[in-house]
Amino acid sequence: MHVSMRKLVIQAKLPNVTLLLLLSVTAFVINAAVAAKDLPKSFSKCKRDANFDKCLVDAVNEALQILKPGNEDFHIPILDPLHVKSLVVEAGTPPINLKQALKNLQVHHIISTTKIQRYRTKLEKYLIVCDSLTKRIEMLGDYEMSGRILLLPITGSGKSNLTLVDAQIEHRLIGEPYEKDGRRYMRLKDYQITMNPKRVYMHFDNLFNDALLSQTMNRFLNDNWETVFNELKGGYSKSFGSIFRDISNLIFEKVPMDQIFLS
Repeated sequence: MHVSMRKLVIQAKLPNVTLLLLLSVTAFVINAAVAAKDLPKSFSKCKRDANFDKCLVDAVNEALQILKPGNEDFHIPILDPLHVKSLVVEAGTPPINLKQALKNLQVHHIISTTKIQRYRTKLEKYLIVCDSLTKRIEMLGDYEMSGRILLLPITGSGKSNLTLVDAQIEHRLIGEPYEKDGRRYMRLKDYQITMNPKRVYMHFDNLFNDALLSQTMNRFLNDNWETVFNELKGGYSKSFGSIFRDISNLIFEKVPMDQIFLS
């Protein structure tokens, strides 16, 4: 009877021991998931000295090509082609009053043809500004569009192609500091883009649901590309700024500042 009671006591305690073990393992997994990471070993790092901005140009150009196929460790998706589920671009100022809803975009060449040209950093203010040249950005996807261009009504839905050539882009990364586990991090609260391409080509299938009118309007859009795109580029810049901010934060929010920018 004594032995049986002892077995009963041990068996009664086992579930609690198992529960504690599971909780300990869960806590370890969670802590490991949120623990500070280091940059991938293949990344070059730059010391904050007189050559810091010049060093960043080479380091980031290398990193972009390394990250082009994505990075599972940081949950970074494939960057070239970059898949964009949807974005909406609107222009409401005459002579352009237009709304474009784009879906299932595949953005090609956005990394492979990009070169960072210059950095201007003020890390004490959590500000990073850089200039880049992207030789070609090709956005392919589905569109819905309605509005007016130069008093001409325009409507349609179908496949679209928007291609930017020799796009000079200013990137303004605006960050803020925060601390986690005694380490200082920087997260981006805004990512502002200014795009100035030398040429833009546009094609929208099925405008007006009429082949001849569609061909005529596409010719008109390309003949007047500068006027049309200048009214729309603010919307494109804002949308891609949000995308780049979210992707950048996948690194900034996991790697402490002193591991990204060496003291």
